[in-house]
Amino acid sequence: MEFWNSIKQTSRSNCSDATIWLIFTLVGNLAPLWIGFLLLRIFSRNPTITDFSAHGEFALYSATMAAPALYIIIRDVRVSRFPGQITLVLLCVVEMLLATVFYAPVATALVLRTPVSAIDQEFVWIGTFILFVFSCLVAFLVTVLDNSLLAPDVRRIAADQRAQLATDFEKLGGGQ
Repeated sequence: MEFWNSIKQTSRSNCSDATIWLIFTLVGNLAPLWIGFLLLRIFSRNPTITDFSAHGEFALYSATMAAPALYIIIRDVRVSRFPGQITLVLLCVVEMLLATVFYAPVATALVLRTPVSAIDQEFVWIGTFILFVFSCLVAFLVTVLDNSLLAPDVRRIAADQRAQLATDFEKLGGGQ
């Protein structure tokens, strides 16, 4: 419940800053994908997304989203507790474990001279893409919450304090 209340209390500015962060992160993290696509097009090839993701590449991209989010969540444990900390830590750890589960067997199989078994590349592509989208969503939420903690809405806090002061004053007798 604390997590959802914290999300509801974030400002539009927190979300827009996190959106800009996500755009920069995606452009940078996915540079090998979109630059590779452009290079293949220059060489008159018609690449598909699976040309760049059938070997678990999105698992790597997922880990690059989950690890920094995990750091943001746990960095100031002594000072204050991050909203939804336990749930978010668990989600980030599960994301990194799933990224490893998807990528390690594929990478190992590609290095071996004789493959251990066939790899279901479609399952790897779909699974890692879904994992990547989920990792981006979690990282976005963590960034929104982090932005709200770093730059609280001072006007809202002041208004809440004034309202509380008025309530306390009324309880004391209201100046009679």
